[in-house]
This record gives sequence, structure tokens and C-alpha cells, in this order.
Amino acid sequence: MVALYAILFGILLTALGGGMYFATDMKHITALIPAFVGIPLIALGGIATIGDKARKHAMHVAAVLALIGTSLALGRVVVVMMKPDFEMNAAVYTSICMALLCAGFLGLCIKSFVDARKARQQAQNQTPQ
Repeated sequence: MVALYAILFGILLTALGGGMYFATDMKHITALIPAFVGIPLIALGGIATIGDKARKHAMHVAAVLALIGTSLALGRVVVVMMKPDFEMNAAVYTSICMALLCAGFLGLCIKSFVDARKARQQAQNQTPQ
């Protein structure tokens, strides 16, 4: 299930980056940063559907990518907000949206990892010895 979330959040991040690039005057490559996180998430979600071992590795890499995406986007917002001439613009909104999407996906990954560990422990406790 978390593989599908990776694909979904990857699509949302890619749409955010591409949409902001084409819909605004942000004709800089930096407007596509959410897509640079989203496209690998889509690929990792696809890899995770291959098999159990691939899923474990791909989802751990996806969680790290989400953590990096959250950190970078929030860091960017904080740095921009500290400037004396700060104004809310499309770039700030994009960074906030990226941080929220990455943090939401990271939360789902963590919940999935915890649930998987609990299921493994429960299965081991039920095994006759």
C-alpha cells in the first residue's frame, strides 16, 4: 500500500513543480524542485511493486528522500522568511506545499514501518516453539 502512496505523492509533487513552472513567471529550473523529488518517488513506488525485498529497500530510500525534501523545503521557507524584504509569493507557497507533501508521505512511511514491525513480532510470537 505504501508503494501506491509513493506513486501518488510523487505525482502530486511532480504536478506541483511542473504546474508552478508553467503557470507562473517562475521560469527558473528551481521551480521544478518538487518534480525532482516527485519523479524519483514515482520510480521508487514502481520498484516497490516488484517484490517484498525490493519494496523494503525502495520504501526506505523513499522515506529518506521525503525527509530530505521536507528539510530542504522548510529550510528554504525559514531562510526566505528571515529576510527583511520578505513577501509571500509563488515560490514560498510552492516550498510550503512541497514540505507538507513530503512530511505527509514521510509520516505514512513511518506508520507503515511501525505496522510492519508489529506484524512481524506478532507473527513470531504466534509461531509454535
